[in-house]
Amino acid sequence: MNHPHPLISRGLLLAGAYNILGVLVFSAGFSNAGLSEPDPEVFSTLGLFAIMLWGAAYASIWRQYGQVPWLLLVFGVEKLLYLGNWLLWLSNNGADLPVLFAQAPLTGMFYAVYGAGDGLFAVFFFYAAYLVLRGAKRV
Repeated sequence: MNHPHPLISRGLLLAGAYNILGVLVFSAGFSNAGLSEPDPEVFSTLGLFAIMLWGAAYASIWRQYGQVPWLLLVFGVEKLLYLGNWLLWLSNNGADLPVLFAQAPLTGMFYAVYGAGDGLFAVFFFYAAYLVLRGAKRV
């Protein structure tokens, strides 16, 4: 693929915004210390900065993604990792979501939905990699 397809380019920018703005909104600009409490291994301050860096990486290839199909696959695997973590967290803690919503609605909302978005972006990254690897001209 010589030229970027607009839908893939926009998807990469959207994925970047999902990570960067998602962290900034749900952490209330890093002032919501409670965001890390339900899953401190993944959502520590360092973890949140790392998520934002992933977002910057997605957005940084919005024009050159055709040159890095294997990186698209890496992005897909990374999103599957977060989807798996979310599903595991829900299976162990999902019953506590109503309490979390009552105590901290923003944090409750985050833990209720973040993995669904990661799953959708995993599919997007795998599909984009597939298109690039097969040399598709159309989406």
